[in-house]
Amino acid sequence: MTRWWMLLRASMTCGFVLVPACEGAITERGQGLGVSGGEQSQQLLAPARAGFEAVANAMQPHCGTLDCHGQWGRNLRLFGGRGLRLHPKDNAAEGTTTPEEFDATYWSVVALEPEILTAVVADHGVRSERLTLIRKARNYEKHKGGTCMVVNDSLDRCVSSWLVGSVEGEACKIAADFNRPGAPPSQP
Repeated sequence: MTRWWMLLRASMTCGFVLVPACEGAITERGQGLGVSGGEQSQQLLAPARAGFEAVANAMQPHCGTLDCHGQWGRNLRLFGGRGLRLHPKDNAAEGTTTPEEFDATYWSVVALEPEILTAVVADHGVRSERLTLIRKARNYEKHKGGTCMVVNDSLDRCVSSWLVGSVEGEACKIAADFNRPGAPPSQP
């Protein structure tokens, strides 16, 4: 494993993001992330971490399996009880998602395109398809996994509601109960 990947993996495990092009640090401030350093200061907006567990649980069966975003080689990694685990002793086929895995998934999603995410959050979710996360899941852009969500289905409503700051819990629950064909039933 290269040094870069080791640092990135360590940063995801610890719940922070390395931003080599910026001086200063990224810190959570309510619903925003502040990046400051030197003479420049920029406010990066992100949906709140509170309530993200429901969103992560909804994304996991659709996108976080071991053959998709549940693997270290992806720029978007989804951690949890149905796929990629943070700790080597944890089994992908059993157990619940740990708080550290929810944190790592949150930071993976938020760090994917922070400037575009800032614009989407500032615009209250309007034109969310600016985000690669949305375009690929809706299969508007080439996506190895095909269509994972369509406009207004339960996963789309779940993720979209998180982007505007009000997680639609029932949609997230319905999306989390999804099982791919041939997969074992989800654990309650």
